[in-house]
Amino acid sequence: MPSKAASLTVIRSDAKPKEGEAVYKPLGNNLAVFYSREPEVLLEGPAGTGKSRAALELLHLRALKYPRSRHAIVRQTRESLTQSALVTYEQEVMVPPQCIPFHHESQEYRYPNGSRVIVGGLDKVSRIFSSQYDTIYVQEATEALLDDIEALTTRLRNGVLPYQQLVMDCNPDGPDHWLNKRCATGVTRRLETRHEDNPTVTPEYLARLDALTGWRYKRLRLGQWVSAEGQYFAEWDPDLHICEPFDVPVNWTRWVSIDYGYADPFCALWFARNPSDKYHIYVYREAYSTGLRDEEQAKSIVKASGTERIAWYIGDPSIFNKRSEQNKPSIAAVYRQQGVRPLAPGVNERIAGWQTVRRALAYNDQRKPRLQVMRGRAPNLVRTLPSMVCDPLDSEDLADKLKSVKTEDHAVDCARYALMLEAMPPKQQAKLRDFEVVA
Repeated sequence: MPSKAASLTVIRSDAKPKEGEAVYKPLGNNLAVFYSREPEVLLEGPAGTGKSRAALELLHLRALKYPRSRHAIVRQTRESLTQSALVTYEQEVMVPPQCIPFHHESQEYRYPNGSRVIVGGLDKVSRIFSSQYDTIYVQEATEALLDDIEALTTRLRNGVLPYQQLVMDCNPDGPDHWLNKRCATGVTRRLETRHEDNPTVTPEYLARLDALTGWRYKRLRLGQWVSAEGQYFAEWDPDLHICEPFDVPVNWTRWVSIDYGYADPFCALWFARNPSDKYHIYVYREAYSTGLRDEEQAKSIVKASGTERIAWYIGDPSIFNKRSEQNKPSIAAVYRQQGVRPLAPGVNERIAGWQTVRRALAYNDQRKPRLQVMRGRAPNLVRTLPSMVCDPLDSEDLADKLKSVKTEDHAVDCARYALMLEAMPPKQQAKLRDFEVVA
């Protein structure tokens, strides 16, 4: 972001501000969105961080700066816009002398320079989808469907601005929400806002957020993407468990865990630990894909490891089973043939394994958690770990299915295998080195 961004002030008139005239001075990522040029941007964060205000100020500024440009303010329902965004737009963004008239018959604000800001709901899309835009702002984007958002992107072709952009905002939802996944894959740039980014937030409002409990507190006060159905790993806190990436020193101990899948995702995670400080464990790489045969998975793991000295490959126990096809080697045997070695089966004691993961996530005022995930290096572990929920029939286990749908637990299983191996006494680890893989 340009250094000049630090002093950006949005004045709501073309003249210099008079004494006492209101100005808008965005902070943090509420400021960064003014300099973003990516096709899709999401302002996300807790309640009360000024996300919507920033997006509305951005639209107003662009409408003033680029004559005959076209923009849209959209939410799931048209009625909800009147109750939220449009109140802010008219009472806080468009203060005198720049009060832009709203034309009810066409549902748009018409600027003197020919710019338009169209208002609409996704419940009545004909007006929105019949026009072309330079900017589309979607408020509370988690309410929308992925199909709606993708359809909106096709309307970004007005061409008055040098770039067209979809800007969204939201409070976090569940980790498996399509919007969180869209950010994890890099399609949408994620700009995380904080309460420090909004100088107008009051102590009284923060106190109300502090009074929330459970998943509402984590979403609306802390800004975390967590499940509302009984989060299993309640210890998870991205501010504490995600660290900045660094080059793992050559002499550190490294090991890899693998969860097999073909139609379901196959996952591999790379772990590292300082041999002179055995407390912290770092996840520094992830492989995650579907549709790869066993030999292709093995080759991808070997290629990713490169010349690194991997002490252990610990695998999904099921890959060591004999196959039903005659004369076909086990998946583990194929892995070893491709160079994934030494390879041993992970411990499949689920309850003990989950407790080991929880201990690695645990922290207190004196000590940070053991498990650290390098930022951007294991997006599917970061996305799915907080989405795991308790099994309704056994609170000590996590649910294998939700509403008859298999949970996406592949990266979490990988973490369990890896941490269980690390927790083994050295003598027990040594015995695994002699494990015979059935061909």
